[in-house]
Amino acid sequence: MAQSAAKKSGRTGASQVIFDRTHLAQYTTDSPDLEREIVGLFMAQLPAILERLLNVSSRADWRMATHTLKGSALAVGACRIGEFAKKLEPVDGLEASEKRKKLLSGLVQAIDEFDELARQLYP
Repeated sequence: MAQSAAKKSGRTGASQVIFDRTHLAQYTTDSPDLEREIVGLFMAQLPAILERLLNVSSRADWRMATHTLKGSALAVGACRIGEFAKKLEPVDGLEASEKRKKLLSGLVQAIDEFDELARQLYP
């Protein structure tokens, strides 16, 4: 899918930031190699966290997975993912509610968008 100029910069609006590279640059001293490494590590952990969320076995496991995801996402500047994690954190992960289902669906979409953008920025 072709990306708009706004999405290429990591922004789709004030509340829809996919990837805040400026935030990450504060911790990498503007090193593209270090950014690539950090984003790669973040992307590598996402499948396991998502798997935990989709197949949660306890409320404690849910809280740990959502909290871990929130912290990691916000640390690297994956703002949309972090926002979904914030919204998922107080949800009962064992309850098959419509809210949980909708938020998880949004999270998967946010992960896909971040992945696509990261692959463009760090080929």
